[in-house]
Amino acid sequence: MQETNQIPQDATLPISERLQPHVSGSDGFSKALSWIALGLLIAIALGRIVSTYHVFNHTIDEPSHLACGLEWWEKGTYTIETKHTPLARISVAFLPYMAGLRSPEHFTKWQDTYPVLSADGHYWRNLTLARIGVLPYFVICAVVVFLWTRRLYGASAGLLAAAVFTLLPTILAHSGVATTDIAFTAMFCWAFYAFVLWLADPRVATAANLGVAAGLAVCAKLSAVAFLPSCGVAVLLLYGVSGRTQWKGLMRTIAIVALSAFLVTWAVYRFSHAPIRDVTTVPDRAAGRIFGEGSGMARLVRATTSHVQLPAPELLDGVRMMRQQRNEGTSSYLLGHVKEQGGWWYFFIVALAVKTPLAALILAAVGTFAAGSRYLRDRSGWEIVTPIAAAAMILVVTAPSGLNSGVRYVMPMFALFSILAGFGLVNLWKAGRHTQLCRTLAILLFAWLAISSLRAHPDYLAYFNEFGGSDPSRILVISDLDWGQDLTRLATYLREKQIDHISIAYEGFYDPASLGLPETVKLKCGDVPTGWVAVAARRARRSPECEPWLAGQQRIEIVGKTMWIYHLPETQPPQNPPNPVH
Repeated sequence: MQETNQIPQDATLPISERLQPHVSGSDGFSKALSWIALGLLIAIALGRIVSTYHVFNHTIDEPSHLACGLEWWEKGTYTIETKHTPLARISVAFLPYMAGLRSPEHFTKWQDTYPVLSADGHYWRNLTLARIGVLPYFVICAVVVFLWTRRLYGASAGLLAAAVFTLLPTILAHSGVATTDIAFTAMFCWAFYAFVLWLADPRVATAANLGVAAGLAVCAKLSAVAFLPSCGVAVLLLYGVSGRTQWKGLMRTIAIVALSAFLVTWAVYRFSHAPIRDVTTVPDRAAGRIFGEGSGMARLVRATTSHVQLPAPELLDGVRMMRQQRNEGTSSYLLGHVKEQGGWWYFFIVALAVKTPLAALILAAVGTFAAGSRYLRDRSGWEIVTPIAAAAMILVVTAPSGLNSGVRYVMPMFALFSILAGFGLVNLWKAGRHTQLCRTLAILLFAWLAISSLRAHPDYLAYFNEFGGSDPSRILVISDLDWGQDLTRLATYLREKQIDHISIAYEGFYDPASLGLPETVKLKCGDVPTGWVAVAARRARRSPECEPWLAGQQRIEIVGKTMWIYHLPETQPPQNPPNPVH
């Protein structure tokens, strides 16, 4: 493969226009106007996100993320639960910690952490401050989507891609809860975009940018360990066949990438270290088997492992925990079926098909076709199809994973869809044939997307497109519909109905007093309640064996999107029983 370091004269143009020199590089947007418009899009989205804070109580995972982050700030350790890397948790815990929140006790497992939100009597303040901690990641991701799309397809496409991104209900949902998913989406997109920039122009600055972003991506979620290399390999193949490679420059700067990523990752773990023996006994056991337990070589290995330090041992422990979870399997639900271990290779395809607005899917398909067509005409323009390559590899990598706990596991797909949808809108608008029809279609599709997004408010988490039907719990339920977010609405419903006792079948952990619930009985699997009962959709669908009585009862109402209300006969029939909802 011939190597070239030449920068084309039209390098300031979007990549797509470099493949078509006859197209003007100006699309009507100045840089200042573009940034102002982007700022308005982000501000509107932030307002929508923040307005949901007091509608929903904590989701099942939020207390553990906050508790682990508080441990990092308060004690300088990271031991409660290492399966998730700490970056998002540090951000989530910062404002609560500054407001004086401290962990009430030493937690030994994540299930014990739920009291942390109400430890000082300020449940809603703490939850709000924790959720604010993820907003910067939403902003970062929106900016990366804009910059990346602008580089590939022009300023108009960049703004449209950012608009699509800020309208996607799933993005708004996970930007409004104190969890790790939007943080990982932002850091992965930044890292992958930085990788593309480094390949195109391998300098110290682009190498350092890639290293920092890659380190932060790993510290946001361990999914980066699988996503970044696989997506990187796909792009390297495109780069290799382009005929415009700079291998020498890449080799000269690759050490900077590795060093930057290592230092950033280690810094997030507070430069922690531990003897090799405390992290793993594999070297000691291997030496004993090979050389004999009493041999001098085995003693040397043991002495080495007891003194030589490994950096960031919590990261290695997290990888071990993740591998153990994958081997043991987790309960999964799809299309009315439950698997106690493993999942379905097509889970995320189905999840994306029903959790992405149809208009966005159509626009992304148009953008994919347009980018693919241009690439096939000129394979030197390898960058134009990098979002497609990344999306394909994410689906390939996650297909056999078995961790089918929600579309959030492939959240970067929504950013990639946005980039391609922005290009799709521009292509429809600039179509050379049937111009009026294509422009009308572009307007209708964008309007459909905007209306779908507005109609979803505030239930972005429970959003399903038209494929979801009237009961989306028959398709997906774990964190895609029910993440335990409707207890606050249940409390309001019970007050309005003057119900002073309720049995709740719910998979998470909560403090009834903090949520304003009346006298509450938390149902264990197999309990047969009487009187008023609330069953979370997640529990009803994923663990139907726990409530065998459910099939014979009429549901009275659905509170919010996830709490199913029943009234079971007691010794005396209830007076004035409510009318069931059919």
